[in-house]
Amino acid sequence: MLEIIEPGLLATVQDAGRPGLAHLGVPRAGAADPWSLRVANALLDNRPGDAVVELTFAGARLRALEPTVLGLAGADLGGHVDGGSSVPPGRVASLASGEVLTFGGADRAASGARAYLSLPGGVDVPEVLGSRATCLRGAFGGLNGRALRAGDAVRGCRAGELTEARDERWPGSPITPRHADPVGTWRLRVLRAPPELWSVPAAAADAVFEASWTVSPASDRMGLRLDGGGPAAIAARSRPSHGVTFGTIQLPPDGRPIVLGVDHQPTGGYPVLGAVISADLPALGQLVPGDAVRFVVVDVVAARAALETDRAAFRAALDALRGDARWSDLWRSAGA
Repeated sequence: MLEIIEPGLLATVQDAGRPGLAHLGVPRAGAADPWSLRVANALLDNRPGDAVVELTFAGARLRALEPTVLGLAGADLGGHVDGGSSVPPGRVASLASGEVLTFGGADRAASGARAYLSLPGGVDVPEVLGSRATCLRGAFGGLNGRALRAGDAVRGCRAGELTEARDERWPGSPITPRHADPVGTWRLRVLRAPPELWSVPAAAADAVFEASWTVSPASDRMGLRLDGGGPAAIAARSRPSHGVTFGTIQLPPDGRPIVLGVDHQPTGGYPVLGAVISADLPALGQLVPGDAVRFVVVDVVAARAALETDRAAFRAALDALRGDARWSDLWRSAGA
């Protein structure tokens, strides 16, 4: 069991989310970085979509109320045991009763915004609509439908198990796959939407895909606002709202794109220029304010190939971690 001493900027319970309920007005929610969710769970032999604690930026401090182990993945937020060793992503931390794990925020700009802590069996909170994920805007799921705060305690579904010291290390890269050019601009590969969804001149859509952008501080789990190049404003025709998804690229009248995050609304009426491909959604969940971003338009064949490449890399690392290909078969059957 872990006591939350300080939650940092934002700490929530998240899992694989609630896909397939948008027609009921229910956001997907879940981990903003699905890759790191799976790595954190694999380190403790959990299921791919089990609930974890998602930490944002720096400042989180957690105390073990009993001997336990934690899997850590995602961004390197400077995790370390007070008075002891550091705990980088891709490692298991073994904590004695009373020990405190602190995240100081080391090098977060290089590796991302969010870290993920797994507990044995996944975080034990009630399921709501088939998921334990926190829906902040709907105020349900997770722990009482809200962000974690000082004084809260969370425990694993297999509490009391896996408390012995372990030295598990993720064999592949513990950092979410991200693609950058030589000057450090992050490249998000996108599928371009059909022109009937644009409601803007073709030149305006071209300008968005050709420009360089910077992630705005006015970004959150619902979406990333982008500042910088491209048209200063557009004359967008109004259109009926339509379904949107994680990674959808919208263009408001001010000409500054919004890339929808995992807590996105079910529908939207802004022109849709395209969508970030599935392979790059984990990177989308790790972008921090100030990051430079460019869009790279690809076709469906390239998008599918990129996703399969990442899946193969994950399965190879999982096989190496467990020394048994049956693990990757089990996870593949679970949709990972």
